[in-house]
Amino acid sequence: MTESETHSTGSGQAKNCQNCKKDFVIEPDDFAFYEKMKTPAPTWCPQCRLQRRLNWQGYRILYKRKCDFSGDMVISTHHPDSPHKVYRADIWWSDKWDAKSYARDVDFSRPFLQQFKELMQEVPFPSLYTAPSTMVRSDYCNAATECKDCYLCFRISGGEDNAYLNTVVEAKQSIDCSFINHSEMCYGSVRINKCYQAFFSQDCEDCNEVWFSKDLSGCSNCIGCINLRGQQYHIFNKSVTKEEYKKFIDELDLGSPEALQAFQKRVDEFMKGEPRKQFHGRRNTNVVGDYISTSKNVRDSYMLNNGENLRYCQFLKDGPAKDCYDYSFFGEQAELMYECCWSGWNARNCKFNSWLYTGHDVEYSFGCPGSGNMFGCMGIRKGEYCILNKQYTKEEYEALVEKIKKHMIDMPYKDRLGREYPYGEMMPAELSPWTYNESTAYEWFPMKKEEAIAKGFNWRDEDKREYKEATADILKCSLCGMNYRLIEKEIAFYQRFNLPVPQECPLCRDRARIASLNPMAIYQRTCAKCQKPIDTSYAPNRPEIVYCESCYQQEVA
Repeated sequence: MTESETHSTGSGQAKNCQNCKKDFVIEPDDFAFYEKMKTPAPTWCPQCRLQRRLNWQGYRILYKRKCDFSGDMVISTHHPDSPHKVYRADIWWSDKWDAKSYARDVDFSRPFLQQFKELMQEVPFPSLYTAPSTMVRSDYCNAATECKDCYLCFRISGGEDNAYLNTVVEAKQSIDCSFINHSEMCYGSVRINKCYQAFFSQDCEDCNEVWFSKDLSGCSNCIGCINLRGQQYHIFNKSVTKEEYKKFIDELDLGSPEALQAFQKRVDEFMKGEPRKQFHGRRNTNVVGDYISTSKNVRDSYMLNNGENLRYCQFLKDGPAKDCYDYSFFGEQAELMYECCWSGWNARNCKFNSWLYTGHDVEYSFGCPGSGNMFGCMGIRKGEYCILNKQYTKEEYEALVEKIKKHMIDMPYKDRLGREYPYGEMMPAELSPWTYNESTAYEWFPMKKEEAIAKGFNWRDEDKREYKEATADILKCSLCGMNYRLIEKEIAFYQRFNLPVPQECPLCRDRARIASLNPMAIYQRTCAKCQKPIDTSYAPNRPEIVYCESCYQQEVA
């Protein structure tokens, strides 16, 4: 980096992002973390790092293709035209093949990440990213473990009798929910925890039988409510008798899409006049970000629980996670993680990886569960002291890794846009086995094909197909035109609760729930009550009444 690209500021060092060319500041605490992790400071700004990192998780778009081991047709996140080999998940996890058979020596005449790219093109990927031995009658789920009778559920750790869920820890008999933990029989809800029968609700905790509500805690039998604590039998925040509440519910007919939309509009109008806390979350200390709970010393982060000493982290489902930077998905006993995606479950001291479970001291690797001391490896399970899938002794490994790190700085990989990836940068997006529009990055930062390609991402055009008009058995999405079917458990669910059949396909419904959340951005605005400056995910031009935490607690408590 030249002198013109970096200079000191009063609070740290300003750098110019190699990608977007905007300035960003690396603060003293950041440098302390990088020193602790023994890695150079990044050359990309936090936002560009996040977008690049999220391109390393593809979980939601499913295809049919052949298993390159057995020849069977399988469901996979990898397109049939993908250049990568794919093995059926149970075969990938078996002893029928050996990832170390693809071992190769390091060639110091070429960039190391070019050699890792070539390794990835030969070592097979799993068709689905599940733990097959824990999946029971849940063939169409991905990024999943411990599921029974689940259908189209993704990023789920423990579930039974569910459909169309996304990002879940322990759920039962729930449909069409996202970011749901330890809950049962919920529908159309987002970010709920320890709830029973939460319908069309958001940011609720320890609640029973709540409908169309937001930010409730310890409540039951509430409809159209917001900002309540420990209440029951409320309609639009007004206390009513049990009999009055039952009469209102009995007379409320939500059996048609029109009636459902009309009531939702009524709820939205009511909530416009109610204050919102500057951020969503509870039981925090020294936290800046959104959708964060039971955490301390967390900055510039989003959607996590049980975190400590974190910055630039997102989607750490259930914690704990400690001492991490630039870490996305999924936490659960993770420590000292940097520039990792889709990693966790007893993971420690890992850098620049994707899809890593129960690993330690792993760098620049993909899919090496249960491994430690790995560098530039792919598909090795329970391995140690490997580089480019080749086995070394502890002494050989440690000496060679130091040599590779220096080589990566002296001869960095260059992508097709000429951007450099020395040691200390996450793997390039163009190496990811998923295109931009197949990845999590597209969900949170949507863009069109031309823009994605111009920014160095890969893209996959949709397969050409003709969709049928709606019939009794086949429905057609009102948004994207895709055909979809209803399954027996959801039909029974709709009938039980007098709910209309959705007019959108599961993918469009899922993305609508994600779009209902506040963005991964922090803005400065003033508290609507005390006028104190606040950091918030509510942009200054948004119409909500936003309070600082102190004023909100005074109003709600």
